[in-house]
Amino acid sequence: MAVDKHLDSIVWCNDPWDEPPISEEARRLLRECCDAHPPDSPDPPLDAATYLQELIDNSKRFPIPFPVHTVRLEKLKLKTPAERLVRNAQSTYPLMNQRVLVLMANFLIYKRIYGSNIEKEMYKEMSIPQLIERILQKRAITFMKAQDQYKLITGEKGVDGWESVGTESEQPPLVLSQCLSYDEMKLSALVYVSGYTECINDGARRNAAAPAPAAAAAEREAVIIGVIGPRFKRVNRMGYEDIVVTKDQNRSENGYGESNDACPPARRAWIKLWADFYQLPSMTHDELYDREQPVPCTSSRMFSTRWASVKGLAFDNTAYYRRLQLILDTCLVEANHRAREADKFAFLNIIGAGLGVWKLSPHQVDVFVLAALLRARHLLGAGALPRVADVNLAYIKPGKHVAALFESSVRTSSGNEDGDVPLKLFLKNKDHPKGGINVQLQNREPSSQLRGEHEGKLLVLTYPWDGNAHPGNEFWVGKLTSSGDPAAACATQVAELHNARVNRRALRAPRTALAAPRAPRAPRPCTLPAHYAALLRDRHQ
Repeated sequence: MAVDKHLDSIVWCNDPWDEPPISEEARRLLRECCDAHPPDSPDPPLDAATYLQELIDNSKRFPIPFPVHTVRLEKLKLKTPAERLVRNAQSTYPLMNQRVLVLMANFLIYKRIYGSNIEKEMYKEMSIPQLIERILQKRAITFMKAQDQYKLITGEKGVDGWESVGTESEQPPLVLSQCLSYDEMKLSALVYVSGYTECINDGARRNAAAPAPAAAAAEREAVIIGVIGPRFKRVNRMGYEDIVVTKDQNRSENGYGESNDACPPARRAWIKLWADFYQLPSMTHDELYDREQPVPCTSSRMFSTRWASVKGLAFDNTAYYRRLQLILDTCLVEANHRAREADKFAFLNIIGAGLGVWKLSPHQVDVFVLAALLRARHLLGAGALPRVADVNLAYIKPGKHVAALFESSVRTSSGNEDGDVPLKLFLKNKDHPKGGINVQLQNREPSSQLRGEHEGKLLVLTYPWDGNAHPGNEFWVGKLTSSGDPAAACATQVAELHNARVNRRALRAPRTALAAPRAPRAPRPCTLPAHYAALLRDRHQ
């Protein structure tokens, strides 16, 4: 098949992504998680009315004012059964890709050895479940722009200063006891939240929390997943460290390359921690250019080589693909799990995580679309997606050579410039109940109604979150239409139900679901203790 031939020709996805070995200390941290058994239910046996009132009271105590109220439980209960609102809250849980588990253990080990005195004190007895809960609870309220403009849970505002958090030079209010450090943000960007939600409207960018009229085309309910894409706004931080190669950053004295003994041990170990995670050895700028010549990005070809030349720097498409794999595999497996529970087929609506202001190069859009095709094809072939019928890539416009892999479902003389007509590609698999999965490009609003052939499917949608902000981000300073994050907070229940200070019973570490498509048993999310136990069994030596 032509599509398979194109996908098979892509260099940046050819090498297998192996998992790093588990040290004895990491194994001990994993064993501790096996004891973090969640109760059979996330809550004591409360009736729906009492449970709902507890959530409403938590929301009222949240110290930052809500800019709108139509999305809040107190308003929704006037027209929605309490049982369904409670179902939405109880269905919510933290969600991670299974690969992040060992990374968290290695992160704690690293900080205990190489951290500052403040960090060593913080992490010396911390468990992985405690780290997960810290990541959910210690985020800023808002965190925006390259200058790291912020608002804290205390209401304090400011710009910059985050790189000092956890160091001896930290200054209130940006201190590790109350905030995430930049190193933690990199880990936090790999922790998601999933749960059922009411759909207040269709989720369009400028919806501003206006309730949809009775006849409006919006789904009544959906499963919504908050995901976090790679952020390239801060040079030499976050994904920039692992995906971008520059003369300034990628030097031996900064911990990169084969001969980095002159680098301080802490920095060298930090670079190795992430190189081991992505299973891609770090290299200096000179080492790269001695071996490779990055290819300039142009619109005249489908970008398939590993190294791209972007604005005078080198962009590693393999590292970027593996970062996207964490998002895509997790969402695909989660959609399959939710659909199976509901006895339906899933329609998964994926937004371009990290393809807005965080994007470094236009070619990332092509890589994102190709990565989605590759991961759907892989998991489909592995039998992991029997309940996923459709994957829609919304408001993602690839270059013409990638778009050419898809076919328009309607033949028009004017083409499909506005994105309203879906461009479709069917991934065939004889063992799938529907003969395969439809992957399409269509600019549909996130929670718009599923009609025609899609009617009756379970809508599973993603929204763009931030590793150091509460769900909604700009929502909390009244910027309701500035991006997809506040748009989601205005259209769904994420401002309350994905908020660890409101939905306290559900957003606890033992309830974390692990998307484990490579697990020897059912390819589905399972709870933290159960997965850790299986992981240790599978890796027992």
